[in-house]
Amino acid sequence: MTGVIPPSQERLLDAEAIEQAASTVSRPTARMHLEALAKKLRKESEALQRVEKSSAMANSGTEEAAPAPAAVPVAAPAELSAPVTASPSVKYVSIDRFAFDAGGYDAPFVTLYIPLPGAGSISADNVQCNFTKDSFDLIVRDLQGKSYRLLKDNLEKDIDPAKSKYIIKSDKVVLKLHKVKTSEYGGYDYWTKLTDKKDRKSSSKKDDPQKSIMDLMKDMYNEGDDNMKKVIGETFMKQQRGELGGTGMDF
Repeated sequence: MTGVIPPSQERLLDAEAIEQAASTVSRPTARMHLEALAKKLRKESEALQRVEKSSAMANSGTEEAAPAPAAVPVAAPAELSAPVTASPSVKYVSIDRFAFDAGGYDAPFVTLYIPLPGAGSISADNVQCNFTKDSFDLIVRDLQGKSYRLLKDNLEKDIDPAKSKYIIKSDKVVLKLHKVKTSEYGGYDYWTKLTDKKDRKSSSKKDDPQKSIMDLMKDMYNEGDDNMKKVIGETFMKQQRGELGGTGMDF
């Protein structure tokens, strides 16, 4: 007759099954969530094992207090702090592994999922990120004896630093870069990648012709009648969705 499987073993079996499933998933973000769930189940299994062991010892006449399960840090949005600069005396490990979600034209954020096991166990003051309109600099200090840094100073599109933020999770840091709206009648900038290979500052003059067209369209929208505003607004939305070639101004 098969015995009853203890709760700690149930958690462990669930974790192993999820880890096996995660190994077959190709999407980085989905795999990261599965791995985080498996890790959580393993921690619960270890805590339950301690409780079960303590209970068994108590039943056998041994007085031993069961250690309380380890508290799991509650993830909370981190407040946007003052700009932080990397200390030249500290050796940083460069972060080169993260998941990137650009979202659609109507999504307000570009999101980065940065795996850092144990991030939730250190002081929130040890995690800081400085945002500018075309860059971010994430610094994580004294995490298991090491300090980490992720710096990107040539983002593909501009962001809104005041609305950008970072969230500290138990095993990762989530960066949310707030996109810039294309106009008052359009959606948000559409991102295809995180950074631009070419220097956006040096190529700004080449973009002036298109900027002139955009300014002209804005003037036409502001001064036009309801029908003109509708046509321009619909054209802009189609251009953001990639339904128009070129500048999307051939209406």
